[in-house]
Amino acid sequence: MNFWMILINVGIGSVIGGVTNELAIRMLFRPLKPWYIGRWRVPFTPGLIPSRRDDIAIQMGRLVEEHLLTMEGVRRALTQSGLENQLADWLNRVAQNWMQDEQSLRHFLQAAAPQMFQEDGAWSESVRQPVLLHWQSFVNRKLYQYEEKTLRELIPAAGKERLESALDSVSQLLLQRFREFLHSPEGQQSLQSMIRGLLGGGGGMFGGLVGMFLGDDKILGKLLPHLDDLLGRPELSQKLREMLGGEADKLLDKNVGEIVQWIGTQQVEDWSRAVFAKLEEQSLRIVDEPVSRLTSPIQEAVTTSLVPRMARWMVDSLEKNVERIFQRLAIREIVTRQVEGFPIERIEEMVVGISGKEFRMITILGFILGGFIGLIQSFLAIWLG
Repeated sequence: MNFWMILINVGIGSVIGGVTNELAIRMLFRPLKPWYIGRWRVPFTPGLIPSRRDDIAIQMGRLVEEHLLTMEGVRRALTQSGLENQLADWLNRVAQNWMQDEQSLRHFLQAAAPQMFQEDGAWSESVRQPVLLHWQSFVNRKLYQYEEKTLRELIPAAGKERLESALDSVSQLLLQRFREFLHSPEGQQSLQSMIRGLLGGGGGMFGGLVGMFLGDDKILGKLLPHLDDLLGRPELSQKLREMLGGEADKLLDKNVGEIVQWIGTQQVEDWSRAVFAKLEEQSLRIVDEPVSRLTSPIQEAVTTSLVPRMARWMVDSLEKNVERIFQRLAIREIVTRQVEGFPIERIEEMVVGISGKEFRMITILGFILGGFIGLIQSFLAIWLG
């Protein structure tokens, strides 16, 4: 009789312990919604996690922001993760692939914006006209900006030195070219014409007598050496240099407004359009060149200098702006919203998948403890009975 009582008590205790543990585990997630009997809500419904989802979401957001994804942790990760080298390698691959492409720049531009070019290959008016307006505005703005500035103020010191050197060269070149002209057939013919005009037209009786006794060739032969000697003298070259320098000084002392007024506004506009036309022609020539040829002078500088500096700048910018990024991202709110919108079934599946063995051991432990408690109760009942 006592044996059957012990066995029954152990079985009942074991079932109670195991079932209550299993029920407690299930009540972590189930039911998902509260149960009602009439207006009375059944206690412990919904389950623990569904009923406290909002609090769990807030606490998880705080946990992630304050302990998991911190600014110091991100800065340390940026410094120690080798991100700079990875960025440099990626940028190098992208730059190399693009700079070694044999297709023309026009190909990429047409792929990105087909309306940039006309059928004949020229820039479309939608591109050309705004650029022309900006160019004219730029020229007018610069002319207005430097209207009161003299040319002397605008020319840099190196330009003034080159101007002085050019004046020396120009004075010597002019005299040399004039001497070459005098010795040329055309120059000698012009000089003979001048002599005939002088002796025949304005020389009077003396000029006529000289012309009778001395022919043009004899006069030219006497006059040309003297002119050649005169043109070869350093004094004449210096005088010409001083004259050119004086004229250059007068021009340099004029301001831009005076120069524009002297040249004429229409002429300046014509020059501006001519420069723009040259730039336009050059730009079309450039876009038809292969990208590899255009970038060949800078490929080594890009890979060895520009890309590492850009990678370093990107990592430094991230490190310096981590706090601002965290403020803009609002990590706590993001995690909170994500947890609030996460399905409870998925959470249950994840937890059970990770801790399924432990949950089964808890249930088995409930059976064992319940049976052990039933056994103790049986012994107590026998001892006290």
